[in-house]
Amino acid sequence: MDTPENRMSAYLRAVGWQGGTIHQVASELGCDSTALLYGKPNAGPLTSDASSGWFTGRTCGIESIRGAVKTRHGNIDFWLGYARGQCV
Repeated sequence: MDTPENRMSAYLRAVGWQGGTIHQVASELGCDSTALLYGKPNAGPLTSDASSGWFTGRTCGIESIRGAVKTRHGNIDFWLGYARGQCV
């Protein structure tokens, strides 16, 4: 279920932390904390960053996901898609 709590758990897994605040995670991901918890990705085609995040979260190993923390830094749509993929 896509809730702020489940999103936070997904983001913590992505950065490899056992705990922390949304503000710390948001800083690590380069995104706004409120958007990470409550935002919706921009509407777009299946090739959008949100879709890429969803598929990354559903199909990639943890090493790839942790690599995305650097390569997708600041990409809110990717991280919202990732969280949705983890909250299914």
